[in-house]
Amino acid sequence: MQRHVFAAALVITVVAIFAISAQESQKKGYILAQIDVTNQTQYAEYAKLSPGVIERFGGHFLARGGKTETLEGAAGKGRVVVIEFPSYERAKQFYNSVDYQTVRKIRAGAATVQFVLVEGM
Repeated sequence: MQRHVFAAALVITVVAIFAISAQESQKKGYILAQIDVTNQTQYAEYAKLSPGVIERFGGHFLARGGKTETLEGAAGKGRVVVIEFPSYERAKQFYNSVDYQTVRKIRAGAATVQFVLVEGM
């Protein structure tokens, strides 16, 4: 009987190790955004609503506006935003979601933006 208990515990441990390993090896996804706000009032409404949608997809802000300095190349305009997601796919799901596309329409005409999706290492 003790052998069966030991074998079952060993199997559970191995499965748990593989599950943890798989989670740790999944590469994160990042959305990098360069945003030049042209209508502050309209953009503020978008900025209020977008964090809730981002959170629903497991995302969180690493940088959201704040101080920037161009170190090389043409000087960037406006704010820089960096959002981390659990995976590249999850970031794509966020961006393509009906919820985000609805919020995105609120931003239309209030800013010139560039969003880049990149897979982490």
